[in-house]
Amino acid sequence: MKTDLFTFGEVLSVFISSDTDSVMSATKFERVTAGAEVNVAVTLSRLGLKSAYFSRFGNDQLGSVMLADIAAEGVDVSLAKRVNSFTGAMVRNPGKTAPVEISYLRKGSAASTIEPSDILDSYISSSRWLHTTGITCAISQSGAATVKHALKMAASLGIKSSFDLNLRRKLWSEEDARKTLQPLAENIEFLIGGEDEYQVVFGSSDAKKVLVEANNRECKIAVMTKGDQPMRYAIGGQYGEIIPPKVVSVDPVGSGDAFTGGAIAGLLSGMSAVDALTQGSICGALVASMFGDWSGIPTGSAGVIHKDISQKMRSN
Repeated sequence: MKTDLFTFGEVLSVFISSDTDSVMSATKFERVTAGAEVNVAVTLSRLGLKSAYFSRFGNDQLGSVMLADIAAEGVDVSLAKRVNSFTGAMVRNPGKTAPVEISYLRKGSAASTIEPSDILDSYISSSRWLHTTGITCAISQSGAATVKHALKMAASLGIKSSFDLNLRRKLWSEEDARKTLQPLAENIEFLIGGEDEYQVVFGSSDAKKVLVEANNRECKIAVMTKGDQPMRYAIGGQYGEIIPPKVVSVDPVGSGDAFTGGAIAGLLSGMSAVDALTQGSICGALVASMFGDWSGIPTGSAGVIHKDISQKMRSN
């Protein structure tokens, strides 16, 4: 099957306290499906492109319901494997009146056993774009090896790729993250990271310096995000900023993935890099304005947000 995007990683069943804003006092929880890579795949699907997602899922009910959730969004999950391990999960509060606190239930999960041999040449050669993240590197050594393998394969096949630094400090130390992620942040079309993530990986908080350095490492488009603050980027050594639409932030979790997905969709549609990043900022703002990783993802066709949605957000 020919697809626009192929991505892989770990998807989680997220249990969010629904009766209080604290896991400590909650007695009721709502379950949703989410994960950095699958959020990007869903964004492209919502925008009218074809995306395929691979992971290893446990032979359990959580694995089954998450596969159904992803398929319901139009994402191809036919490549997924079921293995004799448990499917990962996350427990958190909604973050409405208190900071979001996360507890992971994922060490040794089915997805953490992913390995390079899982990603066949045909998965990448049949797609227009490969997307990977640092989270897959953090969940296991075999996960890191799989990301390295996939990026190398995409480069050899002439397939464009993106890499989101996505540092998760609950999963590994900053030093381990830097050693693993820095060598991967080169020779890709699109590098994404938050200000603090760039500082860990590149050793500097000087946005212009590290973004241009990323360009020099053959990352053609390098972007540094900082929530609702101006988004900084460098394209071919040229530095610039984009001011994201102003929204009332309800739940910022997942907004970065929506930005990435919206930008990739724009690039695949033929937009200029700056226009694609602007579209991504609209997707990110919409997700932040609603509760849940997928709730606010806009719809579109051929990789472009529907005009009425775009015009409304551009006026903010």
